[in-house]
Amino acid sequence: MDLTGQKIVIAHPSADLYGSDRMMLETLEGLSTSGADVVVVVPNDGPLLARVSARHAVPVIVPSLVLRKSLLSARGVLSLVAGSAQSIVRISVFLARNRPDIVYVSTLSIPWWPIIARLAGCRVLVHIHEAEGHVRPIIRHLLALPLLFSSELIANSRYTVKVLGQSLPRTAARAQVVYNGVAGPASVRRPREELSDPVRLIYFGRISHRKGVDVAIDAVAELRRRGRVARLDVVGAVFGGNEDYARELEDRIQRTGLQDSVRMVGFREDVWASLDDADIVLIPARLDESFGNTVVEAMLAARPAVVSAMPGLLEAGDGFGSVHFVEPDDVGRLASAIEAIVDDWARWSGLAVQDRLRAQEHHAPGKYRDEVVASIVESGDS
Repeated sequence: MDLTGQKIVIAHPSADLYGSDRMMLETLEGLSTSGADVVVVVPNDGPLLARVSARHAVPVIVPSLVLRKSLLSARGVLSLVAGSAQSIVRISVFLARNRPDIVYVSTLSIPWWPIIARLAGCRVLVHIHEAEGHVRPIIRHLLALPLLFSSELIANSRYTVKVLGQSLPRTAARAQVVYNGVAGPASVRRPREELSDPVRLIYFGRISHRKGVDVAIDAVAELRRRGRVARLDVVGAVFGGNEDYARELEDRIQRTGLQDSVRMVGFREDVWASLDDADIVLIPARLDESFGNTVVEAMLAARPAVVSAMPGLLEAGDGFGSVHFVEPDDVGRLASAIEAIVDDWARWSGLAVQDRLRAQEHHAPGKYRDEVVASIVESGDS
């Protein structure tokens, strides 16, 4: 598959190193090794830019509108209007100067990129990582409208396509599903043979209300009430503007007397060392997830996981024996699931070791890169 001579712009909404950012890097790797000249555009500075440069691509900062929940407030609407006007100008100027053959938009959260790129005469491929099935239909429809300007679509799960189909069924029908490719560690520390107190729990990823981090903290308190000893490491950070939630978590830890049981570790670029130190992964999301990279990462680390039974997470965990699904936003059931794993540790840890091999096969980064590049090449040939 050859993209030699093709100038491709990747438009991405952040410069962090979380799941969607790492998927963009895998896409970049595939495009670069296929001969394309790639420019990666983000709205702000961050650790992602060094990774882009290391893959022989050009990182560029073009400040532009990124949709956040805060923009749906009365004050946020004013920011939305102002941000849209500025984005239209900046993106238009950038595309006029660079004249790419293809614009790859790696999310729905930067809505002006597919619109302006298509009007500028570029092929536009949008990679959808969002499945906001919980929002009002009118909002969901508005979020999806920029996809009408896409030439091709890739979705990260069947559930993502299903949610899109509720708003734009004809557009959803042309989406190709490419499951995320997740790079695991070169080696892992096997799960502990026997569990001694405390059982080591971990949450890793974005810290937000929708991710249910407070539910995980409350589950530690519930385990203590049941006479269990557990420690929780929270590895991650909040989006800018969501600092109030982080403070709420700190207050919750103090209020429940969990200062010695819950550690707010902060963001770690390499999460594998933290997973090596853990026994059980908690993924307590309370709102829709389009897919669950963290589920796959738990499997790659050979750690059993307790996961909210949300459609995208169910799809990510399908076929893995060491995933224990629970109803979302239910502290008692989360605590009970942790107890069930602890009380049958030999079986659950054994399943986790087996699941690592399956995760390596089904979510190999090379497989993902090949499928994304093939989608671009085949669409261009048709």
